[in-house]
Amino acid sequence: MLNISRPAALALALILLPWAALRASPPGIASEKNSATNPISGKAHYALRGGLRIYLWEKYKAGSEDSFGKSGKIALLVHGGTWSGRPDFDLQIRDYSLMDLLATSGFDVWAIDIHGYGHSDKTDKDWSGVQSAAADIDAAVEYLTKLRGVSKVDLLGWSAGTQRAGLYAMQHPERVGKLILYAPQWKGTAEYREQVRRRVENGGKPLGQYRINTEVAARSDFVEGELALHPQFEEDVVALYAREALQTDPQSPNAFVDYANLPILDPLRITVPTMIIFGEYDYFAKEEDLLPFFSQLNTRDKRFVLLPHGGHALILEKDHRRFQQEVLSFFDRP
Repeated sequence: MLNISRPAALALALILLPWAALRASPPGIASEKNSATNPISGKAHYALRGGLRIYLWEKYKAGSEDSFGKSGKIALLVHGGTWSGRPDFDLQIRDYSLMDLLATSGFDVWAIDIHGYGHSDKTDKDWSGVQSAAADIDAAVEYLTKLRGVSKVDLLGWSAGTQRAGLYAMQHPERVGKLILYAPQWKGTAEYREQVRRRVENGGKPLGQYRINTEVAARSDFVEGELALHPQFEEDVVALYAREALQTDPQSPNAFVDYANLPILDPLRITVPTMIIFGEYDYFAKEEDLLPFFSQLNTRDKRFVLLPHGGHALILEKDHRRFQQEVLSFFDRP
């Protein structure tokens, strides 16, 4: 591991909407446990952005609501291009939930569903591209900073979420404390760019706004590339993830059309403390793509973490504890 130390404003109408007294969970997701037996509380919220309801799932240590304004320990997690926030970041099996780990460590942690995904509203006005997704993040940050009385939050993006979170950090550095780009890409490898080209061309057929998801798609991140020869997952975890992800996102926007024109991120415009973390066997990007990006980040407070044997879904693989600790150590340091 290489470790190197640290356009217009949107008019937002923000509202907290009760969802079954803010305690009930959407179908297919494990419901919140009673705080008498579990110290972690969970709440569903909505922020409004241009008439769209943007779903936010919050977890924190029960009884700590009044501490976050002072501690500033607020983190927002941004999902990738296929699945929404809760299956990715709050899978309820053993110690795999990153949200539970951060909440136990004193964070007020939030997962967003970009519009078109999960429990957020759908629209036919756009395909949930990077620019519009960054506007969703802006609405979410505005909502939770007002709720908790803070000026900025920490951001983590996974996969396509790194483009969304990274763009937001470029546009609003004053609202971002620290930024984690987990399994990112910059210009992409030649292989990935060719894959995107074929997907966009769609065999000569019109490409629809949404694609139907399958269990094969839910399992793909665990078996792509070298992972087929070096499996890093536990079967019960992947089975639960596939079930939860498909129930929440039976279809997803074809947001990958944005990646036909990489790069989207400009490292010279990322000025906040930033960590890049990815796995050795990740098919999404390699060191030759990410090291030049890292070297050009416009901050000296940065960290580059390559975890051996890991794939694109480090967060749900056997070595998830090390991944969690890397995330926690970066977010929780002074």
